[in-house]
Amino acid sequence: MKLIRLGLLINTLMLFMVSCKHNPEIAITPEMSFSNDVKPIINSNCTQSGCHGATNYEKFQLLTYDQVLSKSKTGNEATSSILYKAIIGKGAEDMPPSPNTPLNELQIKRILLWMQQGAKNN
Repeated sequence: MKLIRLGLLINTLMLFMVSCKHNPEIAITPEMSFSNDVKPIINSNCTQSGCHGATNYEKFQLLTYDQVLSKSKTGNEATSSILYKAIIGKGAEDMPPSPNTPLNELQIKRILLWMQQGAKNN
């Protein structure tokens, strides 16, 4: 009888262990800041003279939050924005144009995440 009880106890414990659900690890996504994360990327890659800077700019400027926001979309629509399509090479014109170095994956992710988080002026 003790052997049967011990067997039932072991089976019950094993059942609990097998059915135990673990919480998935959720990656912590930092909040992107326009002034700390996005603006430095734009300033160093897009605002030189002849591009989207203060002088001799091409079509539009990207010097201020409002100017960058006008080419952005937020939330789930971020990937269809003019800015995102241009920096991944799927826009009407790829940015920055050759021979300039394209943005790297981390820079693109920061800009996209900023837009997905609501493109806040923070």
